Amino acid sequence: MRIALAFLTVLSLSLSQAAYSAPIDALTKAEEKTYEAWGKLGLTERLVTFVTAPSTGYGIYQEKQSSIFKQGEKVITYVEPIGYGWKELPHDMYELNFVSDLKIKAANGDVMLDKKAFSTNVLQSHNANMEFSMDFTLTLTGAPAGKYTLTYTIHDMSGDQTSTFDQEFTIAAD
Repeated sequence: MRIALAFLTVLSLSLSQAAYSAPIDALTKAEEKTYEAWGKLGLTERLVTFVTAPSTGYGIYQEKQSSIFKQGEKVITYVEPIGYGWKELPHDMYELNFVSDLKIKAANGDVMLDKKAFSTNVLQSHNANMEFSMDFTLTLTGAPAGKYTLTYTIHDMSGDQTSTFDQEFTIAAD
């Protein structure tokens, strides 16, 4: 009787372990396909938007409802890059490393600012993270009212890629 009970206990544990590992195996296979597709993307942005305050994490932001800013108001851009690479580090670590340039042009095409390495964002993790976001914050004190274009160039230092995007905005007259 004890042998039969022990056999049933082992069988039950084996079945529950198999039932548990099947979904994990399926998820692992799906993730492998996702990483494969990711590698074919090339660096780009899934989302670029103006926000009312700095984000507090990936997908955690309050979108600004317009691209018009008051004199002295911070211009904050929230960005979700995709298709970037990872640098493998010792101890099973991965690194994302972005250096971003900024150019601001007035409506007439005059370059108001051209700043290389305006922002640096580095993340080291035990995972090859696919959810990453960054904020770019500008304080344009003294900039005259008018229409402007921001041009951000993101350099993926871990994946040796570059992506550029524009955002148009207006500084309102007082």
